[in-house]
Amino acid sequence: MERATPETLAAANAGWGDRGKLRPLYVLDGSLVTERTVSPAGYGRFHVAVFEEWVRRDIGEIYVQMFDTALANWVGEPGAMCVHSETCGSQLALEHNGDLYSCDHFVEPRFKLGNIRELPILDLVTSDQQRRFGQDKRESLPAFCRSCDVRFACHGGCPKDRFTMTPDGEPGLHYLCPSYKLFFGHIDPVMRRMRDLLAAGRAPSLVVAETRAADARRGRNDACPCASGRKWKACHGTAA
Repeated sequence: MERATPETLAAANAGWGDRGKLRPLYVLDGSLVTERTVSPAGYGRFHVAVFEEWVRRDIGEIYVQMFDTALANWVGEPGAMCVHSETCGSQLALEHNGDLYSCDHFVEPRFKLGNIRELPILDLVTSDQQRRFGQDKRESLPAFCRSCDVRFACHGGCPKDRFTMTPDGEPGLHYLCPSYKLFFGHIDPVMRRMRDLLAAGRAPSLVVAETRAADARRGRNDACPCASGRKWKACHGTAA
């Protein structure tokens, strides 16, 4: 997402290159987004479409970070993406001059921890400031998120993109909340099945054969399980 304020939106929309010579320095400010930014629900629809291909052909063959992280959360293990971890703070950013920041998405003055030429990097990484930064990912969640059915998989997303309002009017909701609810809700049955297979010492890739078997019983004019609104024969069933 590219955030902008009413004052910076036009320049931000101009982008880079010749058109963007007067583009301001990007900062985490504003509740507007550029015209290039994916829609709040579009990101989720994209992942659902890819997931429906993956679950029929590619489990165990092609690894998709978003899907691996989701499975880790269903299993109760740490995932690879800090975006969907309960807390954060392990992806720090070190600048060429020795300045260390809490995160590579938060390279702004208020998130500067110090300079490694002046203090040992270990002291900065384990500082109270950095500890609070990581815990704030969990502690700053609005009530809407804390009561969400897919909180265990989503964890509110990255704090840098929590600039929208909840249905109750509370600030701090992630811009992609509709996508996260859509995607994690959609994959729940498959993730539960893969979790159970792992617990039984069996390969999660068995889901591919199970999904194909279910597809074989599906009518050509049935609704596609990806919830696109299209018929099976015109959507994920075209290659079946």
